[in-house]
Amino acid sequence: MPSSPHKARFIAWGLLLLPVLVALAYPTMENYLRAASLLTRMSNPGAKGWIADYEVHPVDTLDETFDVNGKPTPARMYTPRGVRFAPGIVVVHGMHELGINEPRLVSFARSLAASGFFVTTPELQGIADYRVEAQSAAVIGTAAQFFARQLQVPSVGVLGISFSGGLALVAATDPQYSGSIAWVATVGAHYDLAHVLHFFATGEAQRPDGTFERLTPHEYGPLIVVLDRPGDFFPPQDAAKASLAIKLVLADKGKESEAITAQMTPAGQQVMQRIYHEQFDGFRQAILGEIAKDRAQLAAASPAGRLAFLHAPVLLLHGSDDTVIPPTELLWLRQRVPRNYLEAALVSRAISHVDVGHKASLWEQFALVHWMEKLIRLARNAPNAQPAQLPAGAWVPSLSQSRMFNLP
Repeated sequence: MPSSPHKARFIAWGLLLLPVLVALAYPTMENYLRAASLLTRMSNPGAKGWIADYEVHPVDTLDETFDVNGKPTPARMYTPRGVRFAPGIVVVHGMHELGINEPRLVSFARSLAASGFFVTTPELQGIADYRVEAQSAAVIGTAAQFFARQLQVPSVGVLGISFSGGLALVAATDPQYSGSIAWVATVGAHYDLAHVLHFFATGEAQRPDGTFERLTPHEYGPLIVVLDRPGDFFPPQDAAKASLAIKLVLADKGKESEAITAQMTPAGQQVMQRIYHEQFDGFRQAILGEIAKDRAQLAAASPAGRLAFLHAPVLLLHGSDDTVIPPTELLWLRQRVPRNYLEAALVSRAISHVDVGHKASLWEQFALVHWMEKLIRLARNAPNAQPAQLPAGAWVPSLSQSRMFNLP
């Protein structure tokens, strides 16, 4: 035990240092509170309470278009009202026919903007049409250029969901776009589409060490392969109707799908009945054949083989029970992203494919908050991104509601 004078001196020094320690820790504590607030509102948009309401701003929205290779492409901006300095984040939607209008995406983008970020959600027509193709990576890269130019900053962050996460990494490795991408975060992303198609066909997800994890693929997976090449699975005269019927299945419009199926040949109807009853075993060889047939296209839309050219910080998140894109894909990404650019990699029960789950332990919930804190910290402190400043009296810099941007 220290003597009384020494003890008094120790306490005095502690009291002097306490404000310094609190000041040093406060930014991190603040980011954890922001992360907890954001995740609370993501999992329950109607959540109330001091955590859910921590530093929440009203959000304004504006629909825009930007030009991609001569084609007007829709985007929606979300801006926190009353915030003049904020980092920009491009949030890229996953596979859904509604694209930027998908309710979960809208809720997430609003929640992110309410936490004090300028957010834009560009429309990826290919992804909305259930296609994973290299052209969508170009749309993501152009969207980053567009948003950085809007905000008058060198670069912005990109957060890609599902297959758009892998495509965001492809865009970040392309010299044409990499200068406008400050960092990339992915949720449920793919590393190699060939891996994913093999999983859809066999239920075997390969790890980097050569072992396999066995999972039952979600019906969504085989369907998007059949949808991409209906002529390989249906009689030629049924291919167009099969595409429409499968899209209706993916949109949970079973009765409308059955009405289209009734117009098909008996052979086509038989294939659709197997789809309705989730009998995908018979598709196995055909799906494996698609891997060999489309190898070049699959590679062009995959981060595999490109990550050595990555020069932006990366955060990876994947649901441990994901049966659309298996969590083994994160293991590949974690191994191949250059070590000095990998900020965080988390496989968690706290999320499913792209949704925040409810069956995680307290520790797993904290790990997800920690991941989100890293994203918030990276977004605010990325070395090659500057917070945008909105001019007085405006919430979008130098824009009219009908302005179109033509970017190189």
